[in-house]
Amino acid sequence: MEIKVLDFTGRWCSTCIVLDKILKSEIIPKYKNKVKFIKVDVDDINDLTKKYEILSIPTLIILKNDKEIWRKSSSIAKEEIAKELDKIISN
Repeated sequence: MEIKVLDFTGRWCSTCIVLDKILKSEIIPKYKNKVKFIKVDVDDINDLTKKYEILSIPTLIILKNDKEIWRKSSSIAKEEIAKELDKIISN
């Protein structure tokens, strides 16, 4: 089982900067051995942005075996991210 978190972000997006700090300080350290985290700057990697039809940022997408199983845009609480990852990892 492979779990990935795609973090669609932009350098100019203030909400993205806040989410990035949460991911780096609390989420990635907790799940780094179980989940692969991929940061996607929407200004640099247009293929993935188009593939996943990203309309707003920040957007987090969780993939399990390359199938999208969770998506959330805008402000995302660390508890919500952790709850989803815990649920996916335990299934």
